[in-house]
Amino acid sequence: MNLNRRKSLLACIACLAICFASTSIGAQEVDSKNTQPESKSNYNWKVATLGGTQFWTDVYVVGGWRIQRNSYWGHYRLLDDQNVRHAWGSEKVCRADLQSLIEAKKVIPYAGKTVIVLHGLCRSWKSMSPMANHLETKGYQVVNFHYASTRKEVSDHARQLRSVINGLPKEVTEINFVGHSLGNIVVRHYVADCNKSDTFELDKRINRMVMLGPPNQGSRMARLLKSSVAFKLVAGASGAQLSIGWDKLEKNLATPKFEFGIVAGNYGNDESSWSNILLPGPDDFTVSEKEASLPGAIDFLVKPLLHTTMMHQQDVLEATTRFLKSGHFVSAEKMNPITSESSQEDKE
Repeated sequence: MNLNRRKSLLACIACLAICFASTSIGAQEVDSKNTQPESKSNYNWKVATLGGTQFWTDVYVVGGWRIQRNSYWGHYRLLDDQNVRHAWGSEKVCRADLQSLIEAKKVIPYAGKTVIVLHGLCRSWKSMSPMANHLETKGYQVVNFHYASTRKEVSDHARQLRSVINGLPKEVTEINFVGHSLGNIVVRHYVADCNKSDTFELDKRINRMVMLGPPNQGSRMARLLKSSVAFKLVAGASGAQLSIGWDKLEKNLATPKFEFGIVAGNYGNDESSWSNILLPGPDDFTVSEKEASLPGAIDFLVKPLLHTTMMHQQDVLEATTRFLKSGHFVSAEKMNPITSESSQEDKE
């Protein structure tokens, strides 16, 4: 086997291994209860959960507590900030229990400047915990959005994101986003939904967004793996949309009108490091620099980063905070905006 074929094989194996590792834990958390009482809570043991991996999506978040919907059975549960279940059944029942805790001041709603962080495909909220913890040390209140990235389509994730945003109280004065990979596509779908709707609009408190490794132009890796049974099984509906369904999905994505910046990986920037030979040009081993690009970004930062770990790197954490506060990754003098003209030059 020659070197190029060996690298190609390793790239595919690495991608699938990441997917399997990310979803193996989630399979333990499927809840078969499908009862939805309307007037009172079911009997509940306060059991620890994984917080939601590939089978639960947040619909309402208050002070670290969250109401989640099961992606298979459709019932709801109420988790505290340590992921212990306090109630289950219908959304109405879970909201009533949570409201009682708020009124008793046992749960404190968010206020001030808030950041919603969103994980990528086949990942869970845990992958964004380092980012969430860092932002909290910088004075932000953080909503680490849990969503079943492989079980539903992007439109469903965007709808539940809107539910979470709508649930943020008026005391929240500013909303920002930090997305990794697919999480950015979810936000762009949410923005498009708001732009097209006559019944709801984009929240006026939204300030800025940082996109980390976003497949803004689709994913060549997903398209290459589209015929793989393993990829279809693991990546699910959203994975299919990034591959064979990209042309249709892209029509339902918007370029944000609020300020946003992009961090892209260029891991193979010297002879001593590997890049993914299946991707054209510089890449982070999963998403190429060109795929991450989106005209309208007011700053574009390229660093030697791997897609799966970029949101954990200290320099990325600091650059993200700097952008949310000041609108640039490094400095105002070193901003690197992406215009339609520059994007066209890259294609040529």
